[in-house]
Amino acid sequence: MEDKGWDPYAESRNVLNDLNALMQLELPETMFKDGALTTWRLGLLFYSHIVEMSAPYEVLTNLLRFRLGKGYHPNPYYAFLTENDRKRYRRSGLFPKQKIEIIQTLSKESGLEFGGIFDEFYRNDFRNAIAHSDFIFTDIGFRCRNGYGNNAFELSYEQVDDLITRAKVFIGTFFGLEREARGLWGEKAGRGIAYDPIMKGVMEILVDADKLMNGFKVHWPNGSESVYRRTENGIIMDNCMLALDHNTLDLFVGLYAQRRSVFSPLVEEGTAPNYTPLQNGETPFWSP
Repeated sequence: MEDKGWDPYAESRNVLNDLNALMQLELPETMFKDGALTTWRLGLLFYSHIVEMSAPYEVLTNLLRFRLGKGYHPNPYYAFLTENDRKRYRRSGLFPKQKIEIIQTLSKESGLEFGGIFDEFYRNDFRNAIAHSDFIFTDIGFRCRNGYGNNAFELSYEQVDDLITRAKVFIGTFFGLEREARGLWGEKAGRGIAYDPIMKGVMEILVDADKLMNGFKVHWPNGSESVYRRTENGIIMDNCMLALDHNTLDLFVGLYAQRRSVFSPLVEEGTAPNYTPLQNGETPFWSP
């Protein structure tokens, strides 16, 4: 649960939109002595922000974990690190190269093998040169002096443009697929979905102003609710808790009935289920 102002994913999208817009501008010569080089410098910031963003790596890794039956985890990489890597991780975290390697391994295990897409735009030496300010623009292209432990290297402007463009395609595709997936689930808003055949919960998809899924609510037949919702004003998380020991989310169902009915342990024998209304005011019902 978080209040407003703790979502780096939302800020990263805004940063990339701003940088992309700035790269399209015709810069006034009175303020920028060499507008073309300024655009290239903005391009490096654009590329760096894309490859450093945490969200795409975390989302892809968790989707692969689900496909492999390993469940969700807020730190999806830790289980796949060696003991030495775990020690380094506790000191300094993971670099993009390590996250990509884990995604590539899991994608092969899952039979999808989409991890190779990173090879199209991610260069570790290029990333390091930008991140450590170890680069110079020359008349013919990009030059790295020290290579951060590697040899010095050069890239032509065509090569740099190719890397930036391919990174842009990647993040644009990621944003587009995320929006499409949330839109498909958003079409289910306003109706109940059977959830938990024992407790007889009814799940409702919650949406934002654009009809994109931004959370869920499980209505339990004893009148209690479990809610998770991500909004611009913060994250709502009621009667939910991360269950890190078995890689999932635990939902709390409220009080059990004293004399449990055949329908659900949450409903008193001889009484009807008591579901709270959906967002549209309709009363949900259990329908497997």
